[in-house]
Amino acid sequence: MAPPLHVEPLQIDIAALEAAAAGDPRDADVRLRLGWAHYSAGRLDRAEGAFQEARRLLPDDPEPYFSLGLTHKKGGRAAEAVAAFRDASERTSHLKDKARAAILHRLSLGHINYLERGEWDLEREVWGRA
Repeated sequence: MAPPLHVEPLQIDIAALEAAAAGDPRDADVRLRLGWAHYSAGRLDRAEGAFQEARRLLPDDPEPYFSLGLTHKKGGRAAEAVAAFRDASERTSHLKDKARAAILHRLSLGHINYLERGEWDLEREVWGRA
């Protein structure tokens, strides 16, 4: 029997990301990375702030909305999470990468279903079955 796999936790330099965000207030990518760093560290209020700033910079991109949805869901704010996932789903049609759009759309719908019905069931949304 093989020994259990040991994975070192990812070391993220949040201070460097915050400095980068302060250095370029229009860099949405850095705000998304900063949001995920805070999310991973359990700092949901800071993650939410970074994702909201990314949303302001990328109003048509579903990723900041989806990220906010996950943050709200993790924080126990179901109604806000559902609204953010709906916003993300609605914006997937703007993406040029149709595979990414389909994945984000389905993930958003799955989270909505889970929060509203307690199950991920995507039968109706993906296959058109009731």
